[in-house]
Amino acid sequence: MPDREQRVQSPGAPGWAAEVEMVADNVLDLLSTVRKSAARMEANSRSDVESATRLLLRTVAELGPMRATALAASVHSDLSTVSRQTASLVAAGLLERRSDPADGRASVLALTPAGQAATAEHDRARAGFYAQVLDGWTPPELRQFGALLARFTASYDQVLAARVLARSGATSR
Repeated sequence: MPDREQRVQSPGAPGWAAEVEMVADNVLDLLSTVRKSAARMEANSRSDVESATRLLLRTVAELGPMRATALAASVHSDLSTVSRQTASLVAAGLLERRSDPADGRASVLALTPAGQAATAEHDRARAGFYAQVLDGWTPPELRQFGALLARFTASYDQVLAARVLARSGATSR
């Protein structure tokens, strides 16, 4: 069996560019499928929570109460968009504004009990959906896919962040 160095291809290796193109095409297909299915599910949803605002709820559920600026940074969105979305979540009773314990003049966004229930329901539905999608996969296949997907996601995020940083540095000079 070849060692890792022999198995890992570099950008100059024969066939490497074609394999990268295949992965890029498959990622685009996946994103397209996810967008279409998300739109279909949202159209048929009994929930009042849109997918964009669901991300905000999930982030607050995972990270705890936070200022709107921190929430916007966490979801890689601009503050004006997050402010508009959180206002609708506050009006729906899913988020509430609390005094910031570190600075009483500011406020943090926190889940309400209704927000916790909505997040828990979405998590249950998502787990059921993925159980159906992955039905028939073996535990080793699931572990391998999960590990490769995590590796891909981390690399994607790192490269994208570096490109954004490089562009912002180039435009601010």
